[in-house]
Amino acid sequence: MRQPLLKHTHIVKLGRILDMLYKPSEIADEIGVAQDTVYRSYLPAGLPHVRDDQDNIWIHGPAFVEWAKQTVSRKKSKRVGLTEGHAWCMKCNLAVQLTKPKIKTINRYLELLQAPCPNCGKTINRARARTGGNQ
Repeated sequence: MRQPLLKHTHIVKLGRILDMLYKPSEIADEIGVAQDTVYRSYLPAGLPHVRDDQDNIWIHGPAFVEWAKQTVSRKKSKRVGLTEGHAWCMKCNLAVQLTKPKIKTINRYLELLQAPCPNCGKTINRARARTGGNQ
């Protein structure tokens, strides 16, 4: 099953949730989502809840906050940047080694490393903070 979408604005509003039992419509109002989102997305994804004798759904506030934070932390990707001396070739769609790069100054703070791609020959660029000269 697909992970539910919890936007940053919803996560920020988790601080409003109190230590009490909420109906799904009340939770939806508190964090600013549609009531259907709670029923169709959050509950099937494992949102902790209880049902009473009349089959009403109740959601404990702190349990919802904890579940939402765990859901967001699972969703974050572990992106790793390119290593030093590598750049991304847009034509080959690969990370390639910069061989004998030329330094082109953009402004006081930024410079480009430019070198031909070893695979296709196109010029590839890697921006970095300016290292030399008067800053």
